[in-house]
Amino acid sequence: MKRIFALVLSFVFLLSCLVLPAGAMFDPSPVYQVQAASAYIVNTDTNIIVYDKDSTKQVSAGGLTKYMTLAVLLTNYADQLDNTFQMPFAISDYVYNTNNADMRSNETFTYREAMYAMLTRNANEAAMGVAYTLAGGDLDGWVAQMNTLSQRIGTTASNWTDACGIDSGNTTCAVDMYLILRYLMSFDAFVEVSGAPSFTMPAKEKHRSSSVLVSQNAALSKASGGSYYRSAMQGGMCNVTAFKNDTGTQSYVSWGNKDGATYIFCVMDSPDSCDTFGYANRRPALFETVKLMDWVFDSFSIQAALDTDLTIAEIPVRYSSDTDTLQLYPNDSMMTLLPSTSDGTVTQKYFHLPDYVCAPIQQGDVVGTVELKLAGETIGVVDLIAGQDVARNPLLFGVDKVKEFLTSLYLKVVLVLSLIAALIYGLWLLCANWNRRKPTKKIHRRY
Repeated sequence: MKRIFALVLSFVFLLSCLVLPAGAMFDPSPVYQVQAASAYIVNTDTNIIVYDKDSTKQVSAGGLTKYMTLAVLLTNYADQLDNTFQMPFAISDYVYNTNNADMRSNETFTYREAMYAMLTRNANEAAMGVAYTLAGGDLDGWVAQMNTLSQRIGTTASNWTDACGIDSGNTTCAVDMYLILRYLMSFDAFVEVSGAPSFTMPAKEKHRSSSVLVSQNAALSKASGGSYYRSAMQGGMCNVTAFKNDTGTQSYVSWGNKDGATYIFCVMDSPDSCDTFGYANRRPALFETVKLMDWVFDSFSIQAALDTDLTIAEIPVRYSSDTDTLQLYPNDSMMTLLPSTSDGTVTQKYFHLPDYVCAPIQQGDVVGTVELKLAGETIGVVDLIAGQDVARNPLLFGVDKVKEFLTSLYLKVVLVLSLIAALIYGLWLLCANWNRRKPTKKIHRRY
């Protein structure tokens, strides 16, 4: 039953994502020049793309592959996270020197503990151990599940070849990682674990005491995050399993929330040189992420684009002796993403209305729509409703209907046909009279 629910949840998620984002409308370059090869920022409250730079460019997934392993785990086993498994010896060679959480063979863990290891330490042994155990040793079968679910989520440029990201064949793009992270955010367990700045791993068979796993997402920790720390950061993961002090690129996929607004940030292949915070272990993709996070939350906010108490348009009314026009109001205030320093007046309004309306009209009747655009991109369509009741005047209605009848095509056709019939009848009478006036020959009979 839980698996069926997870499948239904994923279907609902996919439908929500098919309501495509409105389009990239904003440019951070006056504040920060993005150096990543590709990037994608989406406001999840409105589905508006805030920033898009080569978002479909395929890049190496690396450690971000674990997001897909977590997606399979939560889709099929969300109700079994507190079940236990033994870390298999069979994966030891594959993850040698990349076991960031020091989860040793034959130690017993819960799947939830493995999630913490993956999301705090990007632990390869946790991902491979979960995959090997749940797939019954069939790692190829697990990878097949990853690719099937990935396609169902909607990815188009992703290919998964192992459960952790060690294999170079794992590829993705910024848009795909947005879709995967948004899918994962529908699971409460993922949101809870992702937001942890640290996790205390209990003592195990080969660990006499507990150990603390400090999250590699430095933006989560006010105590140790330094310049990377952002209170808006809710969770995220890098594509590398250990931060390095050399040249190269990094990717970071995360999400932030502030004042009720939520954004997903996918920053791919940031060059090592772009991190200017000055720490020995540079985090270029996280550096660019927090810079973009600052720009987004400083520049934009969720606001009402329309005021439901104010008249937005008027339209002529027929058959009423009380008024010649009908005032129209928006049926919804349409909360959307707007520049923080402005209001709904910055939007362009395009009305879709008939030439007139006919009484009687009831207050609240939908008369037309208004399309709102910002920077040339449609951000929403709202119904326009009648602001008051309008009664019909029977005399005006009757006179108008008589006029309509007198000028109608139907009457014209009837008159033409009647005229033609009259002409034909007249010709027939004329011919009949002519025949009656002709002299008749007398017939003489012989006897």
